[in-house]
Amino acid sequence: MGSRRTLLAIAAVATSLAVVTAGCSSGSKSKPAAGGSQSGAPVGDSPTDKVAAAFLAAWQSGDYTKAGSLTDDPAKATPRLKAVMDSLAPKSTALKLGSQVNAPSSAGSTPATPATPGAPSSPSTPDPLANAVHYGFSVADTFTDGLVWSYNSTMSVLPPTGNGPAVVHFSSGVINPQLSSLANLKAVPPAVPVADRNGAPLSGAAHPSIASIINKLSTAKPPSGGQASLQIQFVDNNTGLQIPNSNTIQLGAPNSTSGLQLGSTIDSKIQTAAENALKAYPNSGMVVIQPSTGQILAIATNNKDNPKMAYMATRAPGSTFKTVTATALMLAGMQPSDSADCTPNVTVGTETYHNDEGLRNGFSGATLLTAYEQSCNTSFVHATIDHNLALNRLSVVAHDYFGMNQPWDMGIGQATYATPGNLQVPPADGRDVLAAEAFGQGKITMAPLTMASVAATVATGQFHQPILIPGFQPPAKAQPIPANIDANLQMMMRGVITDGTATSLQGIASTLGGKTGSAEPNPTDPTDSWMIAMDPQHDIAVSALVLNGGYGNSAAGPAIAAMMKAAGLS
Repeated sequence: MGSRRTLLAIAAVATSLAVVTAGCSSGSKSKPAAGGSQSGAPVGDSPTDKVAAAFLAAWQSGDYTKAGSLTDDPAKATPRLKAVMDSLAPKSTALKLGSQVNAPSSAGSTPATPATPGAPSSPSTPDPLANAVHYGFSVADTFTDGLVWSYNSTMSVLPPTGNGPAVVHFSSGVINPQLSSLANLKAVPPAVPVADRNGAPLSGAAHPSIASIINKLSTAKPPSGGQASLQIQFVDNNTGLQIPNSNTIQLGAPNSTSGLQLGSTIDSKIQTAAENALKAYPNSGMVVIQPSTGQILAIATNNKDNPKMAYMATRAPGSTFKTVTATALMLAGMQPSDSADCTPNVTVGTETYHNDEGLRNGFSGATLLTAYEQSCNTSFVHATIDHNLALNRLSVVAHDYFGMNQPWDMGIGQATYATPGNLQVPPADGRDVLAAEAFGQGKITMAPLTMASVAATVATGQFHQPILIPGFQPPAKAQPIPANIDANLQMMMRGVITDGTATSLQGIASTLGGKTGSAEPNPTDPTDSWMIAMDPQHDIAVSALVLNGGYGNSAAGPAIAAMMKAAGLS
């Protein structure tokens, strides 16, 4: 309850803040602390003057490490300054040191605790800021369209001691007088209603899987036709949501979005079909993409613990990744008809790799095609090692042809999805790791979003970065897959349905291709169920993941089949 009381206390603060709109300013001057008054003392060359000026200069330049080093708590000040300024995200910040201001009249000490009659009173506690020098300063944060937020703040500087230099006494209130350690600052464009690709309204109530995406879309891209407008909000550090009853500072024209609407790429019919298809599978996610454009038609998640699982999961993709490995092998000269021994096991370095239970004994006469159709792990290990692929080759192919290993912006801000770091497919640091990556294990992590994009890339032979706003120009790029190799990939994916492991997708469409996957995040973990599918004729690509769902054909495949039938894509 303590945190909630603190947040409500922050929300009740009524400090007046100045607002500057499009080059015109108005607002209140900084006020002295209770019991004090401005002295008007000029700032000179004293140690406290110098550290106050240096702190503001470092903050203004974005050198938060240096700014933090000039405080009495660098470990707190550096990350706090960075977090607040990254959240607020102004185009530029101007800070100007003002005059010294007096400390509160009671700054010398904390009053003694009243004593019980007959008992000795406790001594007063010295105030650590009793000898501090207090400075006023102004802040002007400039945003897009020339909108500026100006306000005044204060800081206390502790003078040099025998053991150290002068330092700024840091608290969140230095950044902004109304800011507590539990809150953050955020500049929010005016929210607009979001519609699907056909103009039908989208709501989080109707589509809970994308409630957070709808909220982001509603403020992510300022709609054309409105006047420049921003709101500065005090938001909860953990949730990012505005603190109830907290101050909102309006910059620019208020209510400038009346009658406007933002169109998205989501198809309500396919979104509903995907959400319904996952109801039978707890802890699951699905993404549907239009391959020719990269437009996302549906993002669905059935996971209470991770409602963003469809695009933020970080799971090994298993044999679905053999699509990327097969691309690398064919780029190295291998043909689908070339031999790819499917042995019961294969040892690389100190690691021995096996097939899934259905292929524990391997099979004779395997080729790259049949190994892909039957999902033989050892075939892909043999082929990768025998063709002497470089340790970084799968990482390079993932980047150059499938758009991986680089930030994507779907229209809601840049992120490198499906990885805890910066690379979904990091270069292998040994031949044994490369062998594991060949069948989608090792250090590779994916989400349904990224694997749906792999399937979509095969459908057209060209990576189109997934997007949520029609016409949005995304940053991620890749080169086309050579036409002959892409034709082979499409043929191989169709074979997985007609002659291989994806029997759950049979009878849906003659041009549909797929790839099953099963993966264990750790050797002792239950198996995750994966499936990717693409249909060039219907311009559809999809990926599904069911945590602990078993083989790809056991859960992810049936979920995709249910979605496609319900959405009329069969």
